[in-house]
Amino acid sequence: MWWWLMIWVCLLLVAGVYLGTRVWALWGQTKELGSELAAAERRLDAVQGQMELLGERIRSPEQLAVFADPATARRQRDLAKADGRRARQQRRALSRPAWAKHVD
Repeated sequence: MWWWLMIWVCLLLVAGVYLGTRVWALWGQTKELGSELAAAERRLDAVQGQMELLGERIRSPEQLAVFADPATARRQRDLAKADGRRARQQRRALSRPAWAKHVD
């Protein structure tokens, strides 16, 4: 009769140890997540500070491409692509060796 009591005590003890280890691991993961979030927040603050220094911010929703006229947005995109191509060609022409440059 006592051996049933001992079995139940052992089962409860094993279950308690198992749950304790799982809770301890969960606590460790929670602390790790908190430190990762703090590091991500620091990196995000640094990037946002650089963005404010470098870029011009959009002041109104009308400046977003989603709300622009499709034909106007297409023209602006084509002009930007042409400017990029022209600039790339100029950079490549400057970096070519003398024997590969055009004479005319």
